[in-house]
Amino acid sequence: MHEVVVFSKEGCHLCERAIATLNQLSRSYSLQIQIVDITRDSQLFEKYSLEIPVVWLDGRTVFRASDINALDDIERELTTIIYNLAI
Repeated sequence: MHEVVVFSKEGCHLCERAIATLNQLSRSYSLQIQIVDITRDSQLFEKYSLEIPVVWLDGRTVFRASDINALDDIERELTTIIYNLAI
């Protein structure tokens, strides 16, 4: 099982898209997904507020909003990252 942590906040449409994609991928891949609301921790908010969603996979950052140019890139990037775990 792979541990996925998504740093997010309420109302973030990019975060919602990333979480939905990861939930869909978890049907095919062994993922344990944890959502962390950065507004509940001032240090996390300061660190990630301009970069969310930020996704950690097994303890390391593998995705952040700055990695994409368009909304559809979220699904493509996350799918590629998770798929590469399986091979």
